[in-house]
Amino acid sequence: MRFKKMLIVTLIVLVFAFIFPRGLIVSTDAREIPSESNPPKEACPFTIRTSYIFENFTYFFEVITNNTTLFNISLKGIGKGQICTPEGILLYAYFTEDSRSSLVFLDYNLSERWRREFPAYPLKYTKDGLILVSNPTFGSSGSSCVYVMNITTGRLLNWLCPDVLGGHVSDVRITGERMYVTIGEPRRPPLETYALIYMKAGEKVQKAEITSIPGEGVGIRLLIDANEKYAAVAYFLANERGEEKNGICVFRVENLKKIACKEFDEGENPEKVKLEGNIVYVQTPWEVKAYRIFSLW
Repeated sequence: MRFKKMLIVTLIVLVFAFIFPRGLIVSTDAREIPSESNPPKEACPFTIRTSYIFENFTYFFEVITNNTTLFNISLKGIGKGQICTPEGILLYAYFTEDSRSSLVFLDYNLSERWRREFPAYPLKYTKDGLILVSNPTFGSSGSSCVYVMNITTGRLLNWLCPDVLGGHVSDVRITGERMYVTIGEPRRPPLETYALIYMKAGEKVQKAEITSIPGEGVGIRLLIDANEKYAAVAYFLANERGEEKNGICVFRVENLKKIACKEFDEGENPEKVKLEGNIVYVQTPWEVKAYRIFSLW
């Protein structure tokens, strides 16, 4: 009897491996997407007021308390931001078109810890550091890069420049020793836009294709999440003809081998993605989709 059960289980595994050699993802119930584990926002002890000077593309920052200006600085850019941390305040302005930014970090005595011009602009701040990206004009001969900076010291912790010309970095995720980057790449002839995922672990870099769409990628959103076993990318690609592709792909983290993908309907553009164990959640404009991952390897 035991031998018969083992034989049946073995046959089921062999059939599964033959039909789905890489694995599959199966729809499962979901009510809401699990929350992110981002660093808590630090309350700033000062009011930070900004004004914009259009003539020379400059933001004027004022650090104020009790209606008194304690510090001011001008930084060039068409966008701006501020981040308060337990150690101090980062003020920055940036240009996205030519990927450059001006950054200054103050401690809470309002003394400058560091200031620098940088050939990339801030994408997001995580517990692993400030993530900056440089994106050339899509389809040009320029290179894209991703940098991770220690916000307190201004020193670089990590970086990756994918072997892609004229690409567009969409998202960056760091989990432990691994850094994941998604990027849209134009290829020709004929013109087609490919979505790629890169993984850097130590000095080793691997990449894999996610999906592609004919024509120029006028809309590219490639959202990443990863855990110790899987990396998931929720993708949205749109071209100049108004066509679009939406969906989710799952990869094994040790080698970026694609396990399976699921394509969504038009208009179901992913807004968030979250991995929890072997279930991946995707937030779309109308619902949360959830898929259970099955993989033998």
